[in-house]
Amino acid sequence: MVRLADGLNNQILEAAICQAGRLDTVEQYFDEATLEAAHRAFPYGIGLNELLMIGATENGYDKSPHGKIDAEGFRYAFGQIHAAGGYSTLSVSTILNNTANKFVRRGWDATDLTCMRIAAIRSVPNFKTATSVSLTGNLQFEQLGPGGELKHGTLGEETYSNKADTYAKMLGITRQDIVNDNLGALTDASRLLGRGAALKLNDIFWTEFLDNSSFFASGNSNVSTDTGALGLVGLDQATAVFESQVDPDGNPLMIEPSILLVPTGLKTTALQLMNSERVKGTTDEPEANPWRGRFRVESSPYMANANYTGNSSSAWYLLADPQVMPVIEIAALNGRVEPVVESADADFNTLGIQLRGYSDVGVALQEYRGGVRADGSAAD
Repeated sequence: MVRLADGLNNQILEAAICQAGRLDTVEQYFDEATLEAAHRAFPYGIGLNELLMIGATENGYDKSPHGKIDAEGFRYAFGQIHAAGGYSTLSVSTILNNTANKFVRRGWDATDLTCMRIAAIRSVPNFKTATSVSLTGNLQFEQLGPGGELKHGTLGEETYSNKADTYAKMLGITRQDIVNDNLGALTDASRLLGRGAALKLNDIFWTEFLDNSSFFASGNSNVSTDTGALGLVGLDQATAVFESQVDPDGNPLMIEPSILLVPTGLKTTALQLMNSERVKGTTDEPEANPWRGRFRVESSPYMANANYTGNSSSAWYLLADPQVMPVIEIAALNGRVEPVVESADADFNTLGIQLRGYSDVGVALQEYRGGVRADGSAAD
């Protein structure tokens, strides 16, 4: 067994676990020298039992380093017991936490997150309700008089609120996994926690976005009805509705849509409309496509899923750039939308490792002037 005296450190051990777990983004986290050192130390990979035994031995555990970890070894590995020589610079908890979060991020990134591309992200400092004002206030510049006195602008009187809540899940790595040196118990569980966090964000996001009958409503002048199937005519009508939006004083809003959001069944049609040079017009002869490259296409299967109120297989949306005028916002504690995973040895009655993942996020609709909903067909 290799030891710290052989040149090991926390980072090399983390790199070795990532290599053994076949993390395809490993080069993003470690430099070439660290990756080479990890490969030299563990040419055949490293397992969970081996990692824990290294940690226990470095903290003074005096049993054979080639054996299987036991309850006493666990306490040494996690620093609950130290030999008279003092503390080791190796931290099994830190290694597990850092490694788990890398695999969590992989599971997170592998899940569709259209929601983050069409929403504004707001950093909040705590779990209290945060309030923002409309971006449609009186900020138009005015000519200065001879005295050069500037007048104060005013923000909109309409307000919007949002707050972050905590969503979490725990998974356990059993003693059997550790004795079997099953590194996949750590890496796979971490990926699953990352995916679980992404699925939860999607769930709360699309629940909020799709249940929008009072948000996208005729009274808000942000619906386009009887447009028929997604096509040239529908885009023309919906764009006209969007660009006719006015601020609270009745002045043109002067914001253009930049996103075409469609259910997955309309994604091919949307991409054809945005990418084709020529399209079928009023006759059989193809005509120049006036919509080519106009909008960024985004799509999500949640939009037509029967489990969500407001779902539709034909309705689609034109949305403003969320950095300019967001229709929906994700609130995240300290700006972190991605989940965090922490590891610890299990309680006294269980020999194993616990992983807990959590996200501190919230979702709320914001500025109704930032989007238009098109029915897509008279039937919806």
